[in-house]
This record gives sequence, C-alpha cells and structure tokens, in this order.
Amino acid sequence: MNVTKRYCDIKEVSGYTSLPVKTLYEWASLGRIPSIKIGRRVLFDLNDIDTLMASLKRIPGEADRTANKILGGVRGNGV
Repeated sequence: MNVTKRYCDIKEVSGYTSLPVKTLYEWASLGRIPSIKIGRRVLFDLNDIDTLMASLKRIPGEADRTANKILGGVRGNGV
C-alpha cells in the first residue's frame, strides 16, 4: 500500500518550503497557517502549506500595474 504523508512536523515543513522554523512557529501562533497541536508536537497539513505557498506567489509586474492604476488616478486628479 502506497500512503502519501499528509501531516508533517515543523522541521519537515521548513525543509519543504525553505522557510525558517521560527517563521513557521510565528505564523502558526498568529493563525496564518492552520496547525494541529498534539501534546508538544505541532503538525501541519501539506494541503494547507501548499495553499499558503500559492497565496504568497506573485505574478511579475502585477504589483506595478496595480500601483500605476492607483497612482495614475491620483496624478490625473492634479495631485
């Protein structure tokens, strides 16, 4: 039977994402990443980690286009 691991501990998630363990602990305590605490262990669902990483992905140039829209409107108003 081939079972894919779904839940990982903090060190495994750090290796998976290249994010520091400290950052992951902080984000978990702030609720930015859903986590499961069992005793002293903190576990993360890899589906949640994939969703988080996708939300951090930026499309090149998207921020520039948004800023130009905002600033273009401001500049157009004589500011």
